[in-house]
Amino acid sequence: MRNLNIVIILTIVVALGFMYSGCGETKSMMSEMTGTWKSDKNNEPIRIDFSGKQKAIEIGSSTVPVKINNVDEGSYMVKIDATLANGNAAVWSLRQVWDDNGSSFTIKFNHDGVEETLTRG
Repeated sequence: MRNLNIVIILTIVVALGFMYSGCGETKSMMSEMTGTWKSDKNNEPIRIDFSGKQKAIEIGSSTVPVKINNVDEGSYMVKIDATLANGNAAVWSLRQVWDDNGSSFTIKFNHDGVEETLTRG
């Protein structure tokens, strides 16, 4: 009987863990943004790589090393510190904009005084 009680308690704990964790299906905002995108300004490919230790954004043929400054999941915003080719530093931001049913998103990419909308490319 005691073993049965332990099994029941463990089953409840595991079920609650899956319920609160989303069964491991949720992705972090950083991994959702990682990938190849297209700019609405010039259809140029933009590759975002937030997956490894050395994070970068590739715009056309230029790779810009970046550091994560702030992640605000409540407003779907990532602020990054970019090191430009000329050695200057810049603060850029990327914000997820979800569609009405929450199944896909675009990215508002603000950099160098320009706002671009990025779609999956």
